[in-house]
Amino acid sequence: MNNLVSELEVTERGVYNEVISLLAHIADQDKNRIALRIASIAKTKLQNRVAIYYILEGVLQQDTGGLEMRLVNKIISLASEQMRETREATNEVKVAASNTLVTLASCYFDDVMYELHCHLKPPKLPEEFILVTLGNLSSAYALDCIPFVEMTLSTMFSMLELVNDSRMRQAFCGVLEQWSRAVRLFLASWEKYPFPKVGELRLCNHFLPVYSHVTSNWLTCEELELKQAVIKALGPMMSLLLHKEEYQGQIFEQMSWLLEQYKESTDVFHVTKSLSQLLEVSGEYKIPLPKRKFQAICSALHNQLCSQAKPLSMENHTELVYCIVQLARSSPDDLIAFLHSQLEIENEAVCVASLNLLRAIVSADCK
Repeated sequence: MNNLVSELEVTERGVYNEVISLLAHIADQDKNRIALRIASIAKTKLQNRVAIYYILEGVLQQDTGGLEMRLVNKIISLASEQMRETREATNEVKVAASNTLVTLASCYFDDVMYELHCHLKPPKLPEEFILVTLGNLSSAYALDCIPFVEMTLSTMFSMLELVNDSRMRQAFCGVLEQWSRAVRLFLASWEKYPFPKVGELRLCNHFLPVYSHVTSNWLTCEELELKQAVIKALGPMMSLLLHKEEYQGQIFEQMSWLLEQYKESTDVFHVTKSLSQLLEVSGEYKIPLPKRKFQAICSALHNQLCSQAKPLSMENHTELVYCIVQLARSSPDDLIAFLHSQLEIENEAVCVASLNLLRAIVSADCK
């Protein structure tokens, strides 16, 4: 075994030790100077850039509000450059750089968003991690994203025709999923926030073009990871569009595609999760489901609970029961009638599942 230490390893250890030393005295020194030195180290091509980025992220988490704008811009530029690197930066480095931008956005959101939009220019497709970071920003700072919804979605829509690669489609779906969730959160509590009161339907309208493209072109994909990404994006988008009466027929029809996915070899939890979001909106806003669609959803959910073909995950079981409870809240008589019809079937698994659901409904105090 070779015990010799290479020159590169010596260099890396020295730099890493310098960073640790800087952190040890962070309370006694100028935070700007420390962050600037760490950012400079991260720009090198050392193999431990990932560790350096995580250290930089830790510094930023302590107090980003007092950093000089010169330093903020340097860090944003550095992280953006490295997460867009196509030749030398590893995936780990890109993830670390993306996370650093998300952390910095806690105090410099507009600056980070501006940088991302600088690289979201059609007809050229953005690098994958521009989209990943956009999605993560929305997840971390949902309400801060609201003023950027129209600009972001209209720009993305203009690029969709060019997106043929599976990984890029997944990245686009990730943004659509997270930004849909952000808008839904805003609509649920917008009276608490000092944003201009953008019309509810106007916000929802921004999602229709991208939703239509995805459902018209991407539903037939065979790649499992892409199909999962599409399913995860559909639920939040469909629940937004359900607010508008003229879109409801289209959304109800698309529910059939979601239900069909229970027959595929996909992770069915995401199918159930998407359905639960739709049922929440249907119940909360008193949007009745068509009779046949209601029955189809009941049957699909009940079959999942009764099926012995493969064991249910705990999270999927919980979500399935939650869906049934939502159906009971929106149309209690129809749901109880359905469960009574299942109790008449001479099958122990079906009867046990139906009785357990009745108990769950009573426990949830559905009336």
